[in-house]
Amino acid sequence: MTGEGRRATVVPPRLFGLDAARGTALLGMFAAHTLLGRGEQVFDGRSAILFATVAGVSLGLISGGAHPPLPGERSAIRLTVLIRGGVLMLLGLAMTTFLRPPIAVILDYYGFAFLLLIPMLFLAGRVLGLLAAAITVLAPPIVAAVTAGIPYATIAEPVQVFARWLFYGEYPMVTWLAFLLAGLLLARADLRDRLTAAMALVFGALAAVLGYGSTLVIPGITADAHSGTTAEVVGSGGVAVAIIGGLSLLDSATGRGEPVARVLRFVLAPVAAAGAMALTLYTAHAVVLAIVRWTSPDPDRWQVPGWTFLALALATLVVATLWRRFIGTGPLEAGLRALTRLALRTPGEPRVAP
Repeated sequence: MTGEGRRATVVPPRLFGLDAARGTALLGMFAAHTLLGRGEQVFDGRSAILFATVAGVSLGLISGGAHPPLPGERSAIRLTVLIRGGVLMLLGLAMTTFLRPPIAVILDYYGFAFLLLIPMLFLAGRVLGLLAAAITVLAPPIVAAVTAGIPYATIAEPVQVFARWLFYGEYPMVTWLAFLLAGLLLARADLRDRLTAAMALVFGALAAVLGYGSTLVIPGITADAHSGTTAEVVGSGGVAVAIIGGLSLLDSATGRGEPVARVLRFVLAPVAAAGAMALTLYTAHAVVLAIVRWTSPDPDRWQVPGWTFLALALATLVVATLWRRFIGTGPLEAGLRALTRLALRTPGEPRVAP
């Protein structure tokens, strides 16, 4: 394959199943932020983990999917990931500091994870798998030991933000890197291939059973949302991989499965449209929730109005469908693409999943 041919693989068409998975994660996070019932709900924790796993797949597509470019052609991709990660970090920090929405903003964590993944982007698939497995087993007890042994307040202030991203925050990336690596591995295995998607569905489901089932047979084990245990990583990570695999089958269905896939693609089209502009919609929902909070009678006591989730979900699906139909790329996605193009000083940027 020529160098030009390899570069062409860095410009994949959008995957409907991946957009649908990202849209599902987005709506799940809306629910987690607004449907504050008693006890753990199915979308608690798992939506953010699905979002992280999809982010790993997107990084894999940006870096060439199943056919990464040759070593001499990778610097522009690394710079692209660096820029996107830096923008997400700044946007997340700005939202947390100035907007102060009543949610744990995840964007800066993801941006930091992008930077951490730059040295790992082009590792062999088996190495990525071993790294993900090692993190799954070793990271949870390490995070627990660090957070229990070193009070956050004793950490020097300039280092606190990194400590929060790595260990102390709601999404400790020392552990959560396992999800992004799993997504990166899925991209390397080629989700366009029906066998890969089917294997992701099956093995993801088995991992979910193993992770959550372990809590029933091993005393003291928990897989509760945001518990950060190995059981949660395996269980919730398996759910994420299974969802991505199942929805990716909609891109590769043939024969008798094609009519069913066509109907499902039609039904899920608004969800996929939302997933295609998730950065814009996630930011918009944080702005809406911040406005609702600061215009309430008691801003320091967050009480979600009953209409919030339904309004957010319907507005998201309608706006996303119309925007994608008549305009195309979401505004924040377009801005990020323009910034990357400017930094790379190229006449056009590859059209890749954000």
